[in-house]
Amino acid sequence: MIMPPLKVLHATGPDPLVAAVAQDHIVILVDVLRASSTIITALANGASTIIPVTTIEEARRLAQQLPNAFLAGERAAHPPPGFDYGNSPRSFLTAHIKGHPIILTTTNFTHTLGTPRPTATVLVGAFLNIEHVATTARALHRQRPRPITIISAGELDGTSVEDDLASNHIATRIQHPQDPPSYASADDLARDLLVTKHGSLLVHAGYKDDITFCSQPNRYALTPILRDGAFTAYSPG
Repeated sequence: MIMPPLKVLHATGPDPLVAAVAQDHIVILVDVLRASSTIITALANGASTIIPVTTIEEARRLAQQLPNAFLAGERAAHPPPGFDYGNSPRSFLTAHIKGHPIILTTTNFTHTLGTPRPTATVLVGAFLNIEHVATTARALHRQRPRPITIISAGELDGTSVEDDLASNHIATRIQHPQDPPSYASADDLARDLLVTKHGSLLVHAGYKDDITFCSQPNRYALTPILRDGAFTAYSPG
């Protein structure tokens, strides 16, 4: 059997994600600063699932139904009142979350994700898992050949430089896995992210250390995948 050519696409925002899901693409959603990085870090540190919701009100209602869950998220970079965690990946470097579901709502990531149909294949990518998410996407393509669409979450008012940067590097690793990595060192990536619009916002909000953390390539060998409305760590088979 001849494997169809690997087709990798890139777009920004919720409408292209909806279209990619409707066409049964493998989708990689990228929000480097910070939701993708937070989801990866929380799962790597033992959270059972990450449940994305679009509004603060929906998050609070769901928390009443899941007393074991933690509320996490941000609006204007800061945690909403009464939430257990914000959207800082560093706050999830704790054993306290082990075995607990996390209900997450953010400005850009959960807005872009929306509520895709249950059969959608949606992965989460960032610098923290760049090689693992590329390998996972290729593995899913081998299982059932179909296009791979990388979606930059972007911002409500447009594109995001840091998401596009990570998306382009992920695309390169998917298409050319045998080549040397095209991405730079963590220090170089951090310098690039610090001067972006969203990076500057985070610095002024007091989250400069999050940018440094999110700039680490391949800190985690883990890829979140959406299953039944929640993200869990992908496991072959």
